[in-house]
Amino acid sequence: MKNLRVKLEEEGETHLPLCLEERDWPPGIPLVDNLTQSIQYSRKTLFVLTEGYVKTGVFKLAMYLAHQRLLDENVDVIVLLMLEPVLQHSHFLRLRRRLCGKSVVEWPRTAAAEAWFWQNLRSVVRVDNQVMYNKTYSKYFTNK
Repeated sequence: MKNLRVKLEEEGETHLPLCLEERDWPPGIPLVDNLTQSIQYSRKTLFVLTEGYVKTGVFKLAMYLAHQRLLDENVDVIVLLMLEPVLQHSHFLRLRRRLCGKSVVEWPRTAAAEAWFWQNLRSVVRVDNQVMYNKTYSKYFTNK
């Protein structure tokens, strides 16, 4: 998380501020409220996926809230960062890759690919997901 914070918030020509639970959430506010506000007021919601995290209630709630924003406001904020090969048999992941494959980013398998990975992640976080939609499906999901 520290590396992610530094790479997105401090490096590159454009600084991309993050909303991090341990740093930015006010103490004493219920988790649901903090999570709802974070997703509601953020341009993107970056899910850093590990085997352990995808099994938690927090992940399921956050994913539900991000999908609610897509359904209610037609705003797609979801970006998946696959740190580990998780959800490989998930219908959701297959649909996500078809609809907006660029919003699913995998951690590089070699150190040589890390520079490209960070550049790609910064680009995905900056660009509106609907611009990256697969053209076959975009007419169903984009604002008219």
